[in-house]
Amino acid sequence: MNHAEEIWKTLVRATVDKKHPWRVVGFSTSGPNGPQVRSVILRGVKPAERQLLFFTDSRSQKMADIAHDARVALLFWNPRSNTQLRVCGNAAPEASELIVNGHWERIPDYARNDYATLSAPGTALHTAVAGIELSAARDNFSVLKVTVEKMELLQLSRDGHVRVALLRDTEGVWIESGLVP
Repeated sequence: MNHAEEIWKTLVRATVDKKHPWRVVGFSTSGPNGPQVRSVILRGVKPAERQLLFFTDSRSQKMADIAHDARVALLFWNPRSNTQLRVCGNAAPEASELIVNGHWERIPDYARNDYATLSAPGTALHTAVAGIELSAARDNFSVLKVTVEKMELLQLSRDGHVRVALLRDTEGVWIESGLVP
């Protein structure tokens, strides 16, 4: 099996296995205030579309950053296998209300409260409006999709590190290039 197939299978596995190390992802944006990184949860994977899905509050800073510059970088790390995956792509909110509503329907009631705060995430507490508005929760919920443009895998090993870059060709085939670790 080639590296690209293995990566996509592992990413799919991370959405199902809540203890998988690649479930929590370092997600980097570049907005008007410069680079920002935060941890997010990988919620879905569509290998055929080369998409990764995340849930977020539409009022979050990452959404403003993405509106400024859609390019994002993601970092996955598995300490058990000493494997790092770097992903670069373009992020956009899912436009289909049908798809967003489908994801929303699967979110447990207790988790919906995360999207029901009266103030946006990151608002200073001294200016924030306390409380939640459950009826607004769905309006604040967004599905963020990242279309993967390139990947780089680094496997650390005492027997020798392996580093591979993966880019798609014009036919959509992932082309691997070995790199110096």
